[in-house]
Amino acid sequence: MQTTVPIFFACNDKYVPYLDVALISLIANTSAENTYRITVLKNEISERNQAILKAHETDNVSIEFFDVKEMLAPIRAQLPERFYFSVDAYFRLFIETSFPQYDKAIYLDSDIVVLQDIAELYKTDVEGYLLAAAYEQNTDRSPLFTNYVEDIIGIPHNTYFNSGVMVMNLNEFRRRRVQEQFLRMLTQYRFDCLAPDQEYLNVICHGRVKYLPTGWNKHSFPEPPEGDLMLCHYALSLKPWHYKETINGEYFWQYAQDSVFYTSLLAELENFGEDDRQRDLAAFSELVKGIEAIYNSDRTFRKLWFKKDARRKEVSHG
Repeated sequence: MQTTVPIFFACNDKYVPYLDVALISLIANTSAENTYRITVLKNEISERNQAILKAHETDNVSIEFFDVKEMLAPIRAQLPERFYFSVDAYFRLFIETSFPQYDKAIYLDSDIVVLQDIAELYKTDVEGYLLAAAYEQNTDRSPLFTNYVEDIIGIPHNTYFNSGVMVMNLNEFRRRRVQEQFLRMLTQYRFDCLAPDQEYLNVICHGRVKYLPTGWNKHSFPEPPEGDLMLCHYALSLKPWHYKETINGEYFWQYAQDSVFYTSLLAELENFGEDDRQRDLAAFSELVKGIEAIYNSDRTFRKLWFKKDARRKEVSHG
C-alpha cells in the first residue's frame, strides 16, 4: 500500500539556496512506493525562486507553497526577536490548524541534508505523543547551556529536544490545542528566552515527546550518531557553506553539485573570511550575555509557568 508522506519546511528568499540542496537530497532518497507532499511555509520567496524549487517535482513528489504572512500579522509585534531567531521559526506552530487534512506530518529545517528515505522517519509511531524529536545535542556540551535549560526553562536538560526535525502528531496537537496554548502563553507572558519557538514547544510538549536517535538529526559535533547517519542538521553557525571544516559538510556539497545555486554557494564559502568568523564569535558572545541577562529576569518559564503549574497542582490535590 502506498504511503503519502506530508513534509513541511519553513523558508524565505535568503535561505532558498540551502533549501534547494535539502530538497535535492530528500528527493534523491525517496522511494517509488510512496508519495511525498512537500509544503514550503513561506514569508517572502520570489516567483523565480519558487519556480526553481518547484522544478524538483517528480511523478511522486509534489512541492507547494503556503504563505503564512497573513496568519502571523495579528501577533507579529509580539513575537520575540533575539540572537539567531528568525520569524520563520514560528511557522511550524501553525501547521496544526492550517492543514486539517493531515493527521501526522514531518517538519524539517532548511539547513539539512537527508541521507535516507524520509518515509522511514514518517513511520515513527507517535501514538500517545505530541511529537517525536531528537534531544538537543548542544545542551550537554556546556554547563552554561545545561544550566540554562534546567534553571531558566525549568525542565531536565536531557529532555530538551531540537525542533528542527520533528514527526508531529497533528491529531494530538489539535486535541491539546497546542497552537492555542502557544498564542495564550505568548500574549499573557512573553517569556524571556533564547530560541522562542523551540522553547515554547519544549514547555508545551514536555512529557509527551518520543525521542528519536540522533542519527535522524545529527548536528555538526564530533560525537557519533545514535544508529545510522540518516540526516545532517547544520544548526547554529556550523554551516558548510561558511566553514570548510564543518563536520559532515561533505554531504551538503555532494548534493549541492546538482543545485542551480552551486556556483554561488561555492563563492559564499570562499568569500567567508576572518571578519565573518569574528562576527560569528561575537554573536556567540552575545548569546552568552543573553543567558546571563535572562538569569536576572522574572519572566522565565521556570519562574512564571512552572511555578504557576505547581500551584495549580497543589490546589487540585489540596
